[in-house]
Amino acid sequence: MAAPGIRRRTTSPPLTVYGRPWCALSQMARRYLERNGIPYDYVDLDSNPDAERQISWLTGGRVRSPTISLGGQLLVQPSTQQLARELARNGIR
Repeated sequence: MAAPGIRRRTTSPPLTVYGRPWCALSQMARRYLERNGIPYDYVDLDSNPDAERQISWLTGGRVRSPTISLGGQLLVQPSTQQLARELARNGIR
């Protein structure tokens, strides 16, 4: 069972969106993924302080929304073009 604020995808590509429900950039990234049929995990940073602390540690102390974990790397506030490029580079899409 997923912890509060975490939604699980049905398949297992290495893609997790860490964001906030009120963040326009997070919503834009999630809509892009959904429109393109790309499954992902979503972690609501407002509901999951442990995930927020982990992202803060990984990014040097500053949490920006969205932060996307993809194939072992973190994309911090990527544009849809950057996200598309990284998805293609990781064989997703």
